[in-house]
Amino acid sequence: MSEKEVKNIDLEFKQDNEGKVSAVFSVFNSLDSDGDVVLPGSIKSGFKSGSVPMVWAHKWDMPIGKGTIKSDDGKATFEGEFFMDTESGKEAYNIVKNMADMQQWSFGYRVNDAERGKIGEGDEEKDARFLKDLTVFEVSPVLVGANQDTYTLAIKSNTELLKEIVDEKELLEKAGIGPAGSR
Repeated sequence: MSEKEVKNIDLEFKQDNEGKVSAVFSVFNSLDSDGDVVLPGSIKSGFKSGSVPMVWAHKWDMPIGKGTIKSDDGKATFEGEFFMDTESGKEAYNIVKNMADMQQWSFGYRVNDAERGKIGEGDEEKDARFLKDLTVFEVSPVLVGANQDTYTLAIKSNTELLKEIVDEKELLEKAGIGPAGSR
C-alpha cells in the first residue's frame, strides 16, 4: 500500500480587493429594445491589446475598470476588474454588487456590417437590424440595457475568492477527501 502525501496550503488574507467581475453584456439572436439583433461571432474589441474599458453607464469620461470579451454561440461575456485603487472604481464595484439581479449591462460599439431583415413568425414578426460585425469600445453596468437579458454572472473581491477556496478545502477535508481527490 502506497503512502498518502498531504500538502498544506498557507493562505494569507489581505485587504486587496481586486474587484473581479463577470457579466453577460450581449445575448445573441435576441431582439433588443433598439430593434437590433446581435449575431454570434460579431463582437470584437476595438483595441490592439484585446482589452476593453469598463465605464459607468456609457460615460466615456468615467472609466471604472477594464477586461476582456469572451463569446460563445449564445452570448458575449465581459471578464474584468474594477479599478479598486480609484474612488469611482470602488464605488461602481459596490453599486454593482449591491444591485445584484436588479442591474443589467450594455456596450458601446461601431457597426461595421449589418443588414435589415425580419425576426419572429406570423403576428410576432418584426423588422430588425442584424448586427454582423461590431467593434466594441466599452462595456457598461447600467440600470436597464437595450437587451433585457443581460446580467452579472459573478462579482467578487480577492478576499471573497480566497475565503471560498478555504471553505471548499475545509469541506473536502471533513468529507475525508485529500489533495487531488484522493481518500
